Amino acid sequence: MRLLAVVPLFAACVFPALAEDGADFFEKNVRPVFARQCQACHSAAAAMGGFVVESRDALLKGGARGPAVVPGKPQESLLLQAVAHGGDLKMPPSGKLKDAEIAAITQWIGMGAPWGAPVEKKATTKAFWAFQPPRKPAVPEVKNAAWVQSPVDAFILSALEAKGLSPAPAADKRTLIRRVTFDLTGLPPTPEEVRAFLDDSRPDAFARVVDRLLASPRYGERWGRHWLDVARYADSNGLDENLVYRHAFRYRDYVIAAFNKDKPYDLFVKEQLAGDLLPGPAGDEEWFERWTATGFLSLGAKMLAEDDPVKMQMDIVDEQLDTMARTFMGLTAGCARCHDHKFDPIPQADYYAMAGIFKSSKTMENFNVVARWHEHVLASKEQREALQAHLDRVEEKTKEIGRISGGENQRLATAARAQVGQYLLAGADLLRYQKIELKPAAGGQRRDAGSFERGNVPKTLERGKTNVPADAKGPFFAEYEVSVSAAGDYQIDMLEEETGGGTADVWVNGVLEIRGQGAVSNRQASPDAGGWSVTGVLPLAQGKNTIRLEHASRFPYFEAMQLSPLAPGADAPRSPEQVARRYGVNPGYLAQWVAEMQRAQGAPHSVMYPLFAYEEKRPLLAGWTSPAAAHFQGFQPKTREELAARYQQLFDEADRLWQEVKKAREAEPKDKKARNAIKQEEGLSDATLEPFREISYAAAGPFRAPRDARQYYTEDIRATLTRLDTEKKALEDATPDLPKAMGIREGTEIADVPIHLRGSHWTLGETVPRGFFRAVAAGSAPAIPANASGRLQLAEWLASPDHPLTSRVMANRIWRWHFGRGIVPSVDNFGRLGEPPTNQPLLDWLAVRFVEEGWSVKQMHRLILLSSTYQMSSAHDARAAEADPENTLLWRMNRRRLEAEAIRDAITSVTGQIDLTAGGTILDYKDRQYVSNTAKRGGADYDLPRRTVYLPVVRSSMYEMFQAFDLPDPATPNGDRNSTVIAPQALFMMNATLVLDSTEAMARDLLARADLDDAGRIRETYERALARPPAARDIDRALTFIARVAAAREADEADPAKRRLFAWQSFCKALLASNEFVYVN
Repeated sequence: MRLLAVVPLFAACVFPALAEDGADFFEKNVRPVFARQCQACHSAAAAMGGFVVESRDALLKGGARGPAVVPGKPQESLLLQAVAHGGDLKMPPSGKLKDAEIAAITQWIGMGAPWGAPVEKKATTKAFWAFQPPRKPAVPEVKNAAWVQSPVDAFILSALEAKGLSPAPAADKRTLIRRVTFDLTGLPPTPEEVRAFLDDSRPDAFARVVDRLLASPRYGERWGRHWLDVARYADSNGLDENLVYRHAFRYRDYVIAAFNKDKPYDLFVKEQLAGDLLPGPAGDEEWFERWTATGFLSLGAKMLAEDDPVKMQMDIVDEQLDTMARTFMGLTAGCARCHDHKFDPIPQADYYAMAGIFKSSKTMENFNVVARWHEHVLASKEQREALQAHLDRVEEKTKEIGRISGGENQRLATAARAQVGQYLLAGADLLRYQKIELKPAAGGQRRDAGSFERGNVPKTLERGKTNVPADAKGPFFAEYEVSVSAAGDYQIDMLEEETGGGTADVWVNGVLEIRGQGAVSNRQASPDAGGWSVTGVLPLAQGKNTIRLEHASRFPYFEAMQLSPLAPGADAPRSPEQVARRYGVNPGYLAQWVAEMQRAQGAPHSVMYPLFAYEEKRPLLAGWTSPAAAHFQGFQPKTREELAARYQQLFDEADRLWQEVKKAREAEPKDKKARNAIKQEEGLSDATLEPFREISYAAAGPFRAPRDARQYYTEDIRATLTRLDTEKKALEDATPDLPKAMGIREGTEIADVPIHLRGSHWTLGETVPRGFFRAVAAGSAPAIPANASGRLQLAEWLASPDHPLTSRVMANRIWRWHFGRGIVPSVDNFGRLGEPPTNQPLLDWLAVRFVEEGWSVKQMHRLILLSSTYQMSSAHDARAAEADPENTLLWRMNRRRLEAEAIRDAITSVTGQIDLTAGGTILDYKDRQYVSNTAKRGGADYDLPRRTVYLPVVRSSMYEMFQAFDLPDPATPNGDRNSTVIAPQALFMMNATLVLDSTEAMARDLLARADLDDAGRIRETYERALARPPAARDIDRALTFIARVAAAREADEADPAKRRLFAWQSFCKALLASNEFVYVN
């Protein structure tokens, strides 16, 4: 049952609760599993065990074993125990479901096992209000006409009067300027702005404030952030491979600029869906902007390590399609991937008609594991040509390095081929040494790791261990002087507490004896030897010797080493370097020969079969199947050396013949047709010698260039290559870093998509022409050309004035962001499962007016903000509250808590710390780099006082404040943030570094004001933080609080100035943590 205890946690991570309501979740995530995995045996037609999964009632009833599902209690549900294979009942019997499928069923049961009840497909479905174009209704007449400042008021007041209710009184000017300043900019008004508004008695004083705020760059930062919620903006991928979206910030900056410029919303829609296809940009900058806008379709979370490339592509298409539908039409479309939509008139055919549009577009560069997304290069033709010219110079340098290295590699390989016999003898020795196991010595001459005479390795304080910081750059070395009374072989052991502590080269008296074995690496130290492990055998001279441990970048982490003499003549293992020196061969090639011999050991087809037969004292030819056996008939070597000489002879002969073949080929006709007419041999015509040639010239064979080949080059060549490396590095460092942006473009394969039965690309149905949702009456849909994806036509269709949803959905979003509740409360779902509009005439009037005003969002602000409705107070009315407890009719203004960004920005603003630098990113990671949790969570310093909209949103590694204050899941469109009250919010306001630094700065600033007494300082704090003066009682309470805090600090702080600073900081912190600061009336 431990598995079942873990599953709910997994489910909560995989399927965010905010993403979908219960029925929608069931249709998208659970019903397809039942259909695919269960219904073959547990349907009405084949009810094995009396169990059926085709209805909720059937699941609650269960079969022979009793109820299968206990709603709300996954742990008690037999169904979950069966699919998790946690007991004797294991379903399906063919194999356990995927973890994600089990997690979906777990969450579904925990949600109460909601079921998508079948909806009767009536002819009236298409006549649903949301699918009909809005018609502008007449502005209603009202009794209290004096209250109407805007047509908006008439619609609100008409509904109130129909219920016998009256609107709340107007808000006072201080409340109003604080409300509208936060609303439009996400920042509090300054004391100077408040005083200017209070002193302005002109009738249009508030309209002037609205115009000033709409013209501020801060407006786009506030309202752009609203849109980023809907666009599920993030700076990393999340999911399986949480790679950095290094250039995602350009889409964010595009959105902010679009709101500041009041870009017409219809163009805003078109650019995000098809900016790369729109006609008529005037120049490069406009192209760059439109390319960047298409990042909307690229920003979603992707399963980049999905090993089924077709599934990966269709998952991305599904995410794009569902996001587009929720964002612009307020419709959930994803469930139609597997079946006809159960509630809205979106048949599966319409889903795949639109899926063909996105599948015919290029979002990804490839679908490998790990896949790469496409990015636009935002550079002019001249810049791109200059970049290519520079890259060509880098490539020329690379080729020159390769040409010189290739020549040296060929020289080394030729020399090595002339020593095949020696390599075979040396390799046989090393293979034999691998079987000899030395144990750590009982005692010996010990040296602590940190006791070296010379070196540059940092020493830790703990038992003298050496340790190098992760960001340090080598090379590192440590030299130890050791003296021995007699020359001979000495065993070197090392004491290491942690496995994988690193490796190092071991030198003795200037000679490399062991490569990369200076410490135990990736294997456990012997538990019965107190952590000691054998590193190898070193030859030491009588008297003083210098042992040097060296590594180019990362020094081993060990505690001590010890040296113990071996008995004279003991058969002890030797390192490859020592064996290579004995036989006069190259250590790099020797390592490769040993690997080749290990692969060939025991293989009857290998040419090296006799070598192992000889070592094992078996007949050379018994069981040997290679054609090379013809050269060993009657051959009985008396020594290993004699056998090695025969191999040398055969390798030499094969090499001689191969050189003749190559010369003949070089003399072949150069004409392509003539050359193709000549059948070229793939190898030697002598089948008995071809196996030797294959080994000599195989690309992955023992004579390939070793990884460390350069150290065996001549000194002059090494110097030349070092110079060329430096020149290449300088060129690479000088490579122009052209800006990029995530986005999509037209695909190279334009094609319609077949219906995927049950959502699986393995079971395909009828192919559907690319198109749109037919139930949405938007005039005549534009035709999609055969050679186009259809994205441009989709964008034009959505941005049409006749589209029934686009203008309604955005008008509703604007209303929700002003009032805290949409006219359609389910702002992301205008379908049948969504909530109906509370005032449809008002919504339709706003939608039509939005289009008439040129799709201007700022005009919509003016229309709403200058209304009496918006300017109401939040005063309570008992009779109205009883008649309309949810305030759906808007008889008063809703009191709302600020969002995470506004709270954080208000803190830095009122304390004078805010950095209003616009744009860019503070993310420390490179593009496509994995995100890791560090002290700077998610790769950024979140304590910087930048506006919060510019802080990175890192999926799976969210800034703690974002999590505490309800930033929505950045993997799912969300136009309706939750607002919760939880303990971590108070902890942040009391203890966060940003809060502490900001309030200390504010306290210092207040105390530096020589023109103010303490009461004046309190007034200044209230004006800054709350946009109002303190009452006399507020001042008295504040003075008492400050005095008590200072007195309580006396025991810990002797300096009265520091006690006073701490007390004032505490007062500032208390005021910023108050409800009045984080709420807006």
